[in-house]
Amino acid sequence: MNDDDSSSDWDDEKSIDSCEAFVSFQSIRNAGLEEAICVSWPGVYEADNDVDDVISDGYDVVIKAAKKSDDADNNADSSNEQSAKKLRKIILSTLLEEDDIAPLFDGSRWAGTRLWGAAVRGIQYVAGVLDVKPDFVTILSNNVSGSYENEEGETKSCRPSMIELGCGLGVPGMIYHLLGGTVVLTDQADILSQMEKNVLNNFPKTALSATATNEVRVELEKMGPTVQAYPLSWSHEDVLKLLEQTNRSSTGFDIILNCDCVFEPLYGKSWHLLNETINTLLKVNPKSVVVTSVERRQDDGIDDFLEEMRGLENVGSVRQVWKEEQRNIEIYVSRGNL
Repeated sequence: MNDDDSSSDWDDEKSIDSCEAFVSFQSIRNAGLEEAICVSWPGVYEADNDVDDVISDGYDVVIKAAKKSDDADNNADSSNEQSAKKLRKIILSTLLEEDDIAPLFDGSRWAGTRLWGAAVRGIQYVAGVLDVKPDFVTILSNNVSGSYENEEGETKSCRPSMIELGCGLGVPGMIYHLLGGTVVLTDQADILSQMEKNVLNNFPKTALSATATNEVRVELEKMGPTVQAYPLSWSHEDVLKLLEQTNRSSTGFDIILNCDCVFEPLYGKSWHLLNETINTLLKVNPKSVVVTSVERRQDDGIDDFLEEMRGLENVGSVRQVWKEEQRNIEIYVSRGNL
């Protein structure tokens, strides 16, 4: 492995600060139980002064109820301002389908129905760095053309492709898809039905099912970026299977994102398997960029995870690009061994 270096990557901390209003959240509850969350992007509207922040137990991200009236867009002075302030909302069910009630603490399955602070910071970093330094990622694995027409009829450039590991609700990957990237969201098979339902409900025109044939995939990708939920157990063999079934055996993905996937009291030492997965993806595409966003907690195992990652055969560098003391969130960027 090469020594860590900072010569080629953009790591300006102001990038995160500039995205403070990147996304806002509203908890949707029934008789006190959370059934869904509404994610508004971009989060340009501040909550009303009479609305308190809702802080859930544990390490959940602070949820702000953005209650600004939709009339705000109509009062914009110009069409450009209207475009800049237009909200895209993603409604995500947090229910596990088998008993259709708000999930209780049930290990990693419960964690997969929460939105964690490290996930928000992770996508903020990715979006910010690509806006400031588009060549942060070498685009090798887009199966779509260089541009596409969005729902508003605007011509947009395609972003680098992304795989999100341990995605849970998949908010980072879904926001990235809104930004113009092809995304494969992955997590355990036992929450796949929830993932697929959320993807199909929010992106009916661009969503691919986990069982989509290559013919269907090729036809949809001709129209622009796609989004897909796919089951993945972290292992070399399962990664190769995923790449084959998503038609990426030779290209892999441009960005490999994982957010808050390392916490030994909840996930045990599954970070060994996460590293195995990252190592396999980097072998297929050494120019991939791995973005790892973590939240520090007691006995989390993160230091051991990072130490092992630095020694992986296909990892060339691992370096910290962001540290937020208030929420103990850190972001690391890793590159392949070119």
